[in-house]
Amino acid sequence: TGQSQEAINKAVQTFDPILEVHAPELLVEMRGIADGAGCDLLDVLLINVRSELMAIADECTALAAGPDVTDGGQVLLAQNWDWYTSVQPEPILLRIRQPKKPEILTLVEAGQVGKIGMNSAGLGVCLNFLDHADRGSGLPVHVILRQMLDCAHLGAAIREAYRVPRGGAANILLAHSHGEVFDLELTATDIDYLYGDSGWLVHTNHFESPRLRGSDTGISSSMSTLARAARARRLLSTAARQRKVRLETFESILTDHAYGAYGICRHVDPEEPALQQTATRASVIMDLSERILHVAAGQPCQQEHQTFAFLRPGDA
Repeated sequence: TGQSQEAINKAVQTFDPILEVHAPELLVEMRGIADGAGCDLLDVLLINVRSELMAIADECTALAAGPDVTDGGQVLLAQNWDWYTSVQPEPILLRIRQPKKPEILTLVEAGQVGKIGMNSAGLGVCLNFLDHADRGSGLPVHVILRQMLDCAHLGAAIREAYRVPRGGAANILLAHSHGEVFDLELTATDIDYLYGDSGWLVHTNHFESPRLRGSDTGISSSMSTLARAARARRLLSTAARQRKVRLETFESILTDHAYGAYGICRHVDPEEPALQQTATRASVIMDLSERILHVAAGQPCQQEHQTFAFLRPGDA
């Protein structure tokens, strides 16, 4: 952020009362994480609000395909998570079991309450960071994602993004096992949405909404977002027209290296300053119909996907 630790701490503290009003249960959870990890609550708050405080890396490609275009009639949702290589620890897969709510599998940075993932009700979410001229004071996007994953159906999850104040800009690509794929582009003061009328959707790190794109402040500095979107759209639409989208189709797209270091499967550009270098840190593919999550910890061109499913009643 280029700010002092004192300034960062002060900024983080402004989120405490917002969470107290709009996400009190998750603030309690953050306190529990801090207690369990033996660290200060500010540290846990910081990792949950870091996206609202920093300049966002040009990263992440998300894909969705519904039953009209998949080979087996299933609903698939996926993304690569690209992030700074200077942040060494790999993400963790968090399993959340809670009474009267769906079970959740979410790929997070340690300390976060939610991020990319799916729940046992068949709902999945992916995240692309965006930058917009609109600024505000509200919930961080990682908290909003968790609130969405607490929902059993698509409408309830969409409502979560509308009902709370938002701290910044982000894109959330959603899908549900019932067949719908849907996209929400968020700013601090506005929202627009995209329907997957063709049976599929792709999103990267720029606004697609004609109404919101005029104030997109990130696109001018991006080395890849438009090219990644164009590449992923072409590859996915080709398979979709033949109704042959499979898990392997998503794997092929997410390991694509067109445009070199700035491809969908991101690799380090050694010409960039060390602290600005990014790479794909994890790849996630969700089969929402079968309730199965496939995760490659690291670059998917080098790491195999591991498979995770929801626990059955009585499992540990």
